[in-house]
Amino acid sequence: MAREPKRSFGNLINVTTEAFEASQDGGAQPVLDTLKMINNRQSVYRVPLGMIRPDRFQARLLLPLSLRDSFYSGTKNWRETTLSWLDLAKTDRLVRRELDELIILGDSLHDTGQIKPITGQVVNVDGVDIFNMLTGERRFWATAIKAVSEDYEDEPYVLALIDNQPTLEKQIAENMAYKALTPVGKARAAARLVLEANKIVPKPGESEKQYFRKIGEMRLNDETRDLLQKTLQMERTYFGRLVRFFDLPDATLELADRSEMPERVLREIIRYDAKFWPAAVEYFAEFDNRSYLDIQAFLERESGKTQPRQPRIPTDPLTKSARSLKRVLMGMDDLIQEDKPGSLADALLGDSDKKEAHQLADKVEALHNAIQQRLPSLK
Repeated sequence: MAREPKRSFGNLINVTTEAFEASQDGGAQPVLDTLKMINNRQSVYRVPLGMIRPDRFQARLLLPLSLRDSFYSGTKNWRETTLSWLDLAKTDRLVRRELDELIILGDSLHDTGQIKPITGQVVNVDGVDIFNMLTGERRFWATAIKAVSEDYEDEPYVLALIDNQPTLEKQIAENMAYKALTPVGKARAAARLVLEANKIVPKPGESEKQYFRKIGEMRLNDETRDLLQKTLQMERTYFGRLVRFFDLPDATLELADRSEMPERVLREIIRYDAKFWPAAVEYFAEFDNRSYLDIQAFLERESGKTQPRQPRIPTDPLTKSARSLKRVLMGMDDLIQEDKPGSLADALLGDSDKKEAHQLADKVEALHNAIQQRLPSLK
């Protein structure tokens, strides 16, 4: 039998999975306190959507900003939220593009079933079991979209695996495995790593704006630098550039994220007065082929001035070498070796013979003496 052709938003495809088939067997009613997990195989369970709470503060914010407060506060359930999402996509091309990607995921679920379970932990809140989801939000919403589009009466399920050792690093790794994080997504991932490493976790009812902007008060220590390097391959200076994006207004930040605005473009925008930021981000997001030069020209027009380009005077070789040496010495504390001066000495000596090593030591000593002589005159 030939397969149905793939369709996009407006003509939703089947997202039939093993989870959905389970829901047709007289599944749980869509009332939170009656929802139960059903053991499917070994440690994999069938969990009803109404029992699941996605992580509000992960790096990739899938659900649009305008729908998040009502969903995470419990004012609207997953079904009502999905209806609003589908309605929003009728007038917002970027939201529609996001939903199209979920429908492509639905194609895969239709063809193969839900092979990879979502993960998380069960917690009891006011006597009601809740499944706090760590990974798998795209599978959750693909399931919700299918259920709403097909007008399922019974509560649909997804397959889930209990994770007894949940970590933020696992969540970030799965986000990055799907596709590379946007610059805004990287900023969120880095901010949350640093905040949680400092025992700062989201408070009940706290919004994304309130939580992520706390990063402005934090300073990196050796532990958080190592964590950023290990999880995101991110250096301290790069982290500092990324977290500046949180200066953008919420709606502007979301639009920059949803349009997958390159980091270079975002950094160019925040060089200008904040009053130009929303218009510049909207200008970029209007079409998919906007470039850095387009944004630069737009900002120059909006600000009423062309950024002057001063001719660059070549730096003399001695100054360039001195600056390079300064960067090496000032960055010595970031070396992972325990004996940092010894490691730097080994790198300097390299394949030098004894005579050359003595000459190098004499020159370093002469440089040290010259610096000491100039210290009193420095402010």
